[in-house]
Amino acid sequence: MRLIKSAFSVATLTVLSRVAGFLREMLQAHYFGAGAMNDALKLAIRIPSVFRRIFAEGAFNASFIPIFSSILTSRGKKDALEFAQNIFSILAITLAILILLVELFLPQFISLLYPGLSKTPERLMYTIEFTRIMFPFLLFISLTAFFSGILNSFERFVAAASSPVAGNLAIIGALLYLTPYLDNTGQVFSWGIFLCGLVQFLWVFAPCSLRVALVLPKTLSLTKDVKIFFQKMIPAALGSGIVQINLFLDMMIGSFLPTGSISYMGYADRLNQLPLSTIGIAISTVLLPLLSKQIKKGQESAAQHSQDLAVEFSLALTMPAFIGLILLAPLLVETIFQHGEFKPQDVLPTAHTLIAFASGLPAYVLLKVASTSFFARGDTKNPMIVAAICLTLNVVLNLILMKPYAHVGIALATSFSAWVNLFILIMILRKKGFFVMTPMLRESLYRIGLVSFLFFIALYIGKDPILSFLEAISSNRFWVLGGMVTFSLAAYLIMAYPLKVMHWKDLRRRLQADV
Repeated sequence: MRLIKSAFSVATLTVLSRVAGFLREMLQAHYFGAGAMNDALKLAIRIPSVFRRIFAEGAFNASFIPIFSSILTSRGKKDALEFAQNIFSILAITLAILILLVELFLPQFISLLYPGLSKTPERLMYTIEFTRIMFPFLLFISLTAFFSGILNSFERFVAAASSPVAGNLAIIGALLYLTPYLDNTGQVFSWGIFLCGLVQFLWVFAPCSLRVALVLPKTLSLTKDVKIFFQKMIPAALGSGIVQINLFLDMMIGSFLPTGSISYMGYADRLNQLPLSTIGIAISTVLLPLLSKQIKKGQESAAQHSQDLAVEFSLALTMPAFIGLILLAPLLVETIFQHGEFKPQDVLPTAHTLIAFASGLPAYVLLKVASTSFFARGDTKNPMIVAAICLTLNVVLNLILMKPYAHVGIALATSFSAWVNLFILIMILRKKGFFVMTPMLRESLYRIGLVSFLFFIALYIGKDPILSFLEAISSNRFWVLGGMVTFSLAAYLIMAYPLKVMHWKDLRRRLQADV
């Protein structure tokens, strides 16, 4: 029960964060549209975001939380916090050196990462300018992940899950209030990203210091635990960040595409990230410390049960989002982004890219669960190897599909490689005996598959009549979109109830089951 309650708490706060993120993205679409400046902003923010997956959420959580939770469970709070202080020192020193080097050699660094920008000097100039302002965001957001990991290990999820809300509000505030004081709105947005990192860091540092312990850097001591952390960190950086690394490669290759292509991918990814962040990240955030503790205590049956629940609820929540994003993509893009500098001719390219990204949504979400199962057992090697294979596949597919399908081909390559990644990881887990198709799990997957098929047919047939009806009673696009989403969710729940998908009594039976 604790897994589901905590996951729903994290998911609820993540939804609030994504709502704030959508407001930010809508302002960005209004101010920038899909032109050179917005392409540059998307490329600039991608750089610290990829490093973030190495030094922050993905790789850091995969390496730090299992070790920290294990020490906390077996040796107590004092030893766990001493280990955390050592890691704090390593993190701060490494990031300070990295940021200094990037800032000193930024033009050469940008040319190396985005070679296609040499053909569009305006985008190149903006990308260098904006990256210089926002790159120190990496330090703050990595420390945010560090303190979030400590809080999560003590099962205090609220501060960490709500920090992105505060960060997004900082960006919105910058766009609304700093615009008159800087040369261009791109600079304003870049400083907003910088402030976002600072606010998120303070948001988790304060509750960690007050409710858990004041953790500060100390003189580095290469203990056995620290050496194990290093051994796990490097492969975890590749293994846990496969989706983000793929997206970065998409941007790198996409820099050769015409102006606007990067913006289309960025806006589409924002919509696709809502269910991914709400469901996948929420489940994995709660599942990792829980599985780590269960495995450390030798409770393999409990760990298997927790993993089954994570798979069931991930799919039950993801499938309606997956179907909705594919069938309602043009409506979503038009309603949310088409205003200001985002023109009607930008809607379909963005919608087609969204459909391509969304085709991999179930894989993205289940990858979070599958990777967590490896990381909780201290295995970062297998995800690393599989990630390397899928990264290579993604690059090859990008190069094949880019010419005929442009930005849509790049999104399709990312989705396909995610499915391949998931398939291989599940095969490895099954071989090791860590993923067992129990009768309860098989029954749940059958129910979810059936209701998803029925929902797809119903929405495919009914979306045009429902849209016509909603447009007849309201000219407000947001009311039309809200009505369409409400109808869709109601249809899914009505179909799910008799099949006992997300049914409360059935949920309680599963939570009480002795698997």
